[in-house]
Amino acid sequence: MPFKKLKPLLKGILEHLNIVEATSFQKCVIPKIKSGANIFAVGSGNSGKTTALILTTLQKLKDYEEYDNPRVLVFVKDKVAALALEEKFKIFTQHMNITTYSVYEEQAIQVQKDIIYEGVDIVISTAKRLTKLYLMNGINLNDLNTLIIEDANELPRIDFAADIVRISESFPKCQFVVFSTDYDEKLKSLRNSFMGNAIKVEV
Repeated sequence: MPFKKLKPLLKGILEHLNIVEATSFQKCVIPKIKSGANIFAVGSGNSGKTTALILTTLQKLKDYEEYDNPRVLVFVKDKVAALALEEKFKIFTQHMNITTYSVYEEQAIQVQKDIIYEGVDIVISTAKRLTKLYLMNGINLNDLNTLIIEDANELPRIDFAADIVRISESFPKCQFVVFSTDYDEKLKSLRNSFMGNAIKVEV
């Protein structure tokens, strides 16, 4: 069972949420992600993708690091998705020394730069805004170890063609994890661009 090997704090929070057993999707994908492999994680809308994303991310991160730069970057489709995922992360991180922050177009970019500069562990962002921050040196990704795409099938194709691929190719030592409901042409384009060695897990 994937949950048995999680940090005690994560297991305790799951129990508090009455989540006692992993879904079939989680049983397959969590061990693969924990192994450090690049993953295409394909599952239906109710397969537990978001919980798998959060658990594997927080399992990997140490509560304290010497550097304040982001260690995890999660791409989402828009502001609503960013804020929703941040709230779900906070259910777990409120008990941990790990910070999350959402980045999107509808907020002043200087405010975003200032908050990120102060220190954020997990940045949840739209591809367009993250690229703008990166190109204007508003975010330091030198300590990035994991890049995740949530609901890749819902992101506009232009994000794949330009922003996400450009950022991803700058950090070849990262683990790349892509969550999606379908293995469609967008995911195939990612495999062709920078995820050629990725494992596909589909449940």
